[in-house]
Amino acid sequence: MKRYLMIIMLAIMVTFCISCGKEPGNTASDKEEFTDSLTETGSGLARQVGPSEEIRIYRGEEYISLKEDMADIRWYDCRNMDKKEKALLEGCVPNITFNEETVFPEEMSDTFPAKEYLEAGKKPGLGVEALHEQGITGKGVSIAVIDQVLYTGHPEYASKLALYEEMHVTPNQTGSMHAAALASLSVGDSCGVAPDAKLYFWGLDNVLSWKEDGENNLAWEEYARVIDRIIEVNKTLPENDKIRVIAIARGYDFTGDEEEDKRLQVMLDAVERAKKEGIFVLTTSTEQNYDFFSDYQTEAPFAGLGKIDPAADPDSVDNYTLGAWQWFSPDMFANSLLVPMDGRTTADMSGDTYVYYADGGWSWTVPYVAGVYALCCQVRPDMTPEEFYHAAMETSTEITRMQPGGSQSCTFHVINPQALISCLQEER
Repeated sequence: MKRYLMIIMLAIMVTFCISCGKEPGNTASDKEEFTDSLTETGSGLARQVGPSEEIRIYRGEEYISLKEDMADIRWYDCRNMDKKEKALLEGCVPNITFNEETVFPEEMSDTFPAKEYLEAGKKPGLGVEALHEQGITGKGVSIAVIDQVLYTGHPEYASKLALYEEMHVTPNQTGSMHAAALASLSVGDSCGVAPDAKLYFWGLDNVLSWKEDGENNLAWEEYARVIDRIIEVNKTLPENDKIRVIAIARGYDFTGDEEEDKRLQVMLDAVERAKKEGIFVLTTSTEQNYDFFSDYQTEAPFAGLGKIDPAADPDSVDNYTLGAWQWFSPDMFANSLLVPMDGRTTADMSGDTYVYYADGGWSWTVPYVAGVYALCCQVRPDMTPEEFYHAAMETSTEITRMQPGGSQSCTFHVINPQALISCLQEER
């Protein structure tokens, strides 16, 4: 079952990762030459990365994803749709992914409140903004992210970017949607859980070669190099500004392939080195690196929430249910800690605009949890991952929801950031 979950997760991540070095708008070298771009001091920008303007043209003119129950119409002028396509789009409500450059048909103005979805999707939800008003914003804490190439200039997170470097990246890439989303959801001004945390970001091409396909093509040793670079940079930072968490929105497991498992072990060894330095390495396979989840009898320590009404109050726990794609096996998430995942708005990759994602992947939970961990570290500087998880589970809110289209009701544990912070404050 665990392997099956990993396959599903990777499929969802691939669906979202429309720019991975080979798509228009994120150009890779024809010769496929991987390079590093590092700073001399471990601060600032090794390279200023621009928005992916080509993807806007490509997607807007040539691409549209329109299915019976979901649609992705970023950059698309829906007035160009024929009558059949417009009817199909109407049937996708509310599962429509769009951005601020999407033009909707006039006849949909009453049935799909796009602006309301987009604005509600910016909010981290579950009372996080109330914590911000109390001054609990992640100030004095640093978050590291390893992901794709980041558009460094987006105003949602540009002022938080203490360091941007690239390792094992093909030259001249522009920003990717995945990287912009992770930066937004962790430290963004309007979207982020920890808007005053500093962001240290490493762009990485996660494959050994863009010319090869398959599971054995993942560049685990390159992840290890970046983790060791993070440890090196962290040693230069003052005590009140240390990197406390590394966010890697990727899952992994041993496959039985000797060569691939050997490369994966190199990364896992690097994770152990980071743990010894007091850094929480958060991935979509966090259970591979920590053992305190066994107390809760779950293979998925963190999982995602969907919204019942995307335009409704994102702070109300009554507006949440299990994330859409996870309902294929709800029992797997009965003891997981659930955080907002579906119905989120993030910085866009193609300019200083925003995009609304109707469905999220496991990737969207990683920056949220990293942000909450930063809030906890602000309140409790000696916080450990074990203490964090136990406190988060103990203060979580239980919800019971009916499986869509079925008769089974399921109970889940939803993170309660306000109760979590209150608990930690009382323990000081």
